Amino acid sequence: MKRILVLATTVILASMVLFAAPIGAPAATVRLTKTTPITVSELDAEVARYKASAVQSGADPATVDPLQILNLLINNELFRQGAARDGVKITDAMIDQAYASQKASIESSYGQKLTDDEFKQVVNANFGSVDSYRQMIGEQLMVDAYVRLKKASELNKPVSISETEVSSFYRKNKTQFVSPETVKLSHIFIPFTDDEATNKKNKATMDRVAQQLRYGTVSFEKAVVEYSQDKQSKSKAGDIGWLTMDDEQALLGLGEGFFDMAFSTDVGSTSDVVVSNTGFHILKILAYNETKILALDDQINPDTTTTIRDYITAQLTGAKQQEIYYSAINSLVEDLRKSASVNILYKK
Repeated sequence: MKRILVLATTVILASMVLFAAPIGAPAATVRLTKTTPITVSELDAEVARYKASAVQSGADPATVDPLQILNLLINNELFRQGAARDGVKITDAMIDQAYASQKASIESSYGQKLTDDEFKQVVNANFGSVDSYRQMIGEQLMVDAYVRLKKASELNKPVSISETEVSSFYRKNKTQFVSPETVKLSHIFIPFTDDEATNKKNKATMDRVAQQLRYGTVSFEKAVVEYSQDKQSKSKAGDIGWLTMDDEQALLGLGEGFFDMAFSTDVGSTSDVVVSNTGFHILKILAYNETKILALDDQINPDTTTTIRDYITAQLTGAKQQEIYYSAINSLVEDLRKSASVNILYKK
């Protein structure tokens, strides 16, 4: 793999790699339905993992507090015992589905497909082993199912975002809502072939068509039907949608010459033949928008009806829902602690 992929997971209480309980002195004992020790060895291993993570992120590992880590381990054990007591069950099929979903998410994030072996390499690099990662997924699914069972009334409260909140967020982040220079294009397209003689013939054909378009002896729409080999756009008079000046992926695929022609040709006009990385084009510019800061009720891009207001509302709603979710988890932890016996033996 050409790049190091960092596997992102939703961490509910703490990202945990579960270790088999080693023989050793207990750092704490936890009892909700049964007495379970958390050993010093388990705590040391988890502290070491947190310190390694701190170093990797550029933070000071000395800030990792073993007592805080111990309390996280205690909370996790309370969740396990409470979920088992209250009938929460996580099946292998549920873990399989979450594992596959995580793989798809990583592929989408990095724009590349991963084989099962490649994904296993990513998992091993981040979590030690696939078994440890699947065990962690099971823990996360258990916590999620348990909190939704016990705190449904809190989680199901409707979330509302006021106009004041939307306006305030927009004012503070206004410079982020910038629409880049954009053009809407139609094209006539003939792709490159492996035969140089055929490419020269196709270039000559496109030069002739471009001249006919300039003189008005043929319409662009008719030329699309007669000459274009782009099947997707041919039925739409050559329309290939919007191109933005900051679209690096399109620039990589089409080349600078294509971009230069697209953004320098007047609206309503047709271009000379432009050679892209894939073939020969004649462009027609259907519309043009200059760079501007978008207003609240402007569309976030020309191809969607979603406005900046819609986008901000969705972002604020998601943030509030996340706050409510973590508040519900903390509330459930407090409930479990009140009905449990926790004995912390560890001393710094």
